[in-house]
Amino acid sequence: MELTPRKQAVLKAIVKAYIETGEPVGSKILTELIENAPSSATLRNEMSELCDLGFLEQPHTSAGRIPTSRGFQFYVKKLMPMGEISEADKAYIDNALENISEIPEKIPAAVGKILSDMTGYPVISCLMTNSEAAVKRVEALRVSRSTLMLLVITNDGRTRNRIVRLSQDFTPEIMERFNTIIDEKVKRRPLSELTLGYMQSIIASAGIDAFSLMPLLTAVFETVNEIDSVSLDLSGMPRLYDISSNEEAARRIISLIERRDPIISMFEEIGSGVIFGSESGYSELSNDTLIAASFDSNSKYRGYIALLGPKRISYEQVIPSIEYIAEKIGNLILEAQKDMED
Repeated sequence: MELTPRKQAVLKAIVKAYIETGEPVGSKILTELIENAPSSATLRNEMSELCDLGFLEQPHTSAGRIPTSRGFQFYVKKLMPMGEISEADKAYIDNALENISEIPEKIPAAVGKILSDMTGYPVISCLMTNSEAAVKRVEALRVSRSTLMLLVITNDGRTRNRIVRLSQDFTPEIMERFNTIIDEKVKRRPLSELTLGYMQSIIASAGIDAFSLMPLLTAVFETVNEIDSVSLDLSGMPRLYDISSNEEAARRIISLIERRDPIISMFEEIGSGVIFGSESGYSELSNDTLIAASFDSNSKYRGYIALLGPKRISYEQVIPSIEYIAEKIGNLILEAQKDMED
């Protein structure tokens, strides 16, 4: 919907003032904020019409108005001046990223922590693997006579490990047999092929060693099944309690994030952009704003990083920073992938 220039000026002034003060904005204040402002009566009329259109609302019995989710959205998309990341924020990000030394899978979450520390808000990071991964390496490292640490690494850098406790000593002979099976039947195979049925066929073909090998082979397949094509991480969780209206509201948002699919669907819908409050379709986020930016390193990886904050946030400052850091994530993943291939 298009608004008249005067309504746009009124909405812009109210949004900026509300972000700065958190207080409802009345016509008297508007006369000081708008250049060549009309009379207070005219401004009250414009504010009333903006309320009817769903861009403003009147809290309680206050004479002032505050922006709705729709008002914030119109401001960001139509009225907000396009800014660039500040030199101070750029320097902070560049310096922090110099210490990042992670496998590709871990980079978005590590960068998410940096963005959360920088802004003081919780950050959600999401990494998606476009191509199907295969098992690159499986190692069973002895911890004690009957305890092993199992490590599984895929060809795109994802890792999982677990402790496996056995009911008997794992002899060098059994270890050698295990390594042979892994080399012949597990390595280089796509994760989708390593099903329960395939595992059962391997155990059945193990002959007299089947009983000894079963616990560790079962652990291998369970670990492989934990490797997902999409990872979702929340950095700065305690900060979520700071921005939420109460502890229960924070827990509901955490529960929504843990469900994964709703957040991933929102990312896929908006790409790089902003979702305001109830427009997300989830009541858990009715009082919050999700500011996201997408990244794409190459044909293997893509994803999103998003700041979860209140509607009263400095969009002019935050949006360029998130876009800048998303670009950095793509570059870091590409460099990490090249290092792994070397």
